[in-house]
Amino acid sequence: MNTLITGLNNYLGKILALFLANEGYNISCLVRNERHFLKSTEKHPNLVVMQGDLVREKYTPPLSGNMDVAIYLSQDSAEWGDQYKNLELLSLVNFIKQARKTNTQQLIYITRLRTPFIKEVQQILTDSYISYTIIRISNIIGAGSILMEMMNKISSKFVIFANKRLVKMRSQPIALQDLLTYLNFIVLNPAAFNQSFDIGGPDILSYRDMLKTYLKLQHLRRPIIALPSLSNRLSAMFISLTTGVSVPTARAFGQHITGDLLCENNHIHNLFPHECLTFEQALKKALVS
Repeated sequence: MNTLITGLNNYLGKILALFLANEGYNISCLVRNERHFLKSTEKHPNLVVMQGDLVREKYTPPLSGNMDVAIYLSQDSAEWGDQYKNLELLSLVNFIKQARKTNTQQLIYITRLRTPFIKEVQQILTDSYISYTIIRISNIIGAGSILMEMMNKISSKFVIFANKRLVKMRSQPIALQDLLTYLNFIVLNPAAFNQSFDIGGPDILSYRDMLKTYLKLQHLRRPIIALPSLSNRLSAMFISLTTGVSVPTARAFGQHITGDLLCENNHIHNLFPHECLTFEQALKKALVS
């Protein structure tokens, strides 16, 4: 099965490409910087790389051959302003143009819960007249994921200071392997055509609960002190200061959890009954990876 993937700079992108390659898919990765991508990605006989720029369409070479599936991974942004929104939608439109030239049978758009312009995305996909699937995902629990990295860095402090608003927010974190299992099920499955799915794990937990579980498994004792809520900018600086992650990453994370990240469209479980790992089980697996 020939598969085109773009948006490979985020955590899930490269992992998904290699996972599908290992499953026997022929993967074509469309990236902006081929040299940088190859330096940070292991080689695979089922994976080829093409360089192109979906914002500046003239710099994207025409694709040859047929692609059964085209997967677009939305990029996290520290700012969800109009400028980013317009660039993201332009990139998606140009990606669909490329996919149409290859007789693609399914478009898959992967983003996170609470993406503010998902209605515009759905309209673009509908207007493409290609069968599409929208996947909105919760926090991923896997070695190297943003949430895992932040919990690791936060727990290195003797006292944990946290934004009062953020620690109360709830989420449905999902194990990386469970997410990949769902994605593999969705690819070229007619039952998933022209559908939108929210994918998360079985547990609904606050970020405080998640951090406490992490500390327990690491055999650490750390007091968690909740501080008054801050503005988005100050909150990002505070997260960066206390975790060591960059300010843009902290801002993107803060934007991501401006409210509870709970799944609403859960009907994928009816189409594909799959027993997901609990948060604690997923965490144990990620910690030994």
